[in-house]
Amino acid sequence: MAKDSLLSKLRSKSTDISDEEGKLRKELLELRVQHSSGQLKETHKIREIRKSIAQLKTLNNEAKEKGEVNDD
Repeated sequence: MAKDSLLSKLRSKSTDISDEEGKLRKELLELRVQHSSGQLKETHKIREIRKSIAQLKTLNNEAKEKGEVNDD
C-alpha cells in the first residue's frame, strides 16, 4: 500500500499553503546549513523537503487555475 503524500493530505484539508511552504523553506535552509558544516547525518531529508515544496507549489497552481486562490 502506498503511503499518502503531502499533496493528498493538503488537498483534503483547508490549510494555508503559503504558511506551510514557509515552514518547509525554513527547515530546508536549516538542513542546508547543517549539511554544509558536516553535521547532517540524514541527507535524504533535503530531497524530501524539496519534493514537499514542489508538491505545495503544484497544489497552489491547481487552486489558482480553479480560481480558489487570490493572487497577493
